[in-house]
Amino acid sequence: MSAPAWLGIGAQRSGTTWFTDLLTQHPAVGLGTNGKKEQQLLHKVADGRVEAREYLDLFPADGVHRGDWTPQYLRHASAPATAARLVPDAPVLVLLRDPVERFRSAMRLAATRGKSWPYPVPITIQTWSGFYADQLDAWAAAVGRDRMHVMVYEVVRRDPQAAVDEVWRRIGVDPVPLAEVERASGSSSQAEWDWTPGLKESLQVMYRPQAERLAKDWGLDVSAWSGLH
Repeated sequence: MSAPAWLGIGAQRSGTTWFTDLLTQHPAVGLGTNGKKEQQLLHKVADGRVEAREYLDLFPADGVHRGDWTPQYLRHASAPATAARLVPDAPVLVLLRDPVERFRSAMRLAATRGKSWPYPVPITIQTWSGFYADQLDAWAAAVGRDRMHVMVYEVVRRDPQAAVDEVWRRIGVDPVPLAEVERASGSSSQAEWDWTPGLKESLQVMYRPQAERLAKDWGLDVSAWSGLH
């Protein structure tokens, strides 16, 4: 039966495109047969908009370790249970960035796409998107904590080769040397966006307990996250 060999679930605006580009440098690692990094289908399978087979057929058993990295999966309530059912064995990959900086990047993306401030839907979604510890707990309950490989973007940037090597080992392929590690992923967040008074400080207060749980419960190094420890 076809299924992803690896599943990336988040987080949005946390370097996942850059990291996926590195991951797929391996000749035996690739994306779904449609070439998309983000399939954005698990939650659609959950609510009946897409048949499970439509998703699974993107990952044939053809000798390539194919995967899907859709950052929105991390925050979707229906995605964990669907992943547990359709992707029962693959490692679940997570890349987390300072949630305050992640929020700013997301708002810059909204501004780039022509959304003006205030923009309540992204504000609500993007605030929730930084509650990483809660989201990881939901995923761990559904797929099992042992399958989850959680990384911190700021740590990965220090030694991308080591980080990608570890993921390749989890996928089941021998590491190879990376090329063009520093190449930009072509981020679409080009517009400027300024903090409104007190917003940054409010986010730091909200996210601080989450960061503390990530360090305590998941053993993550979040020391580079300013104002959150």
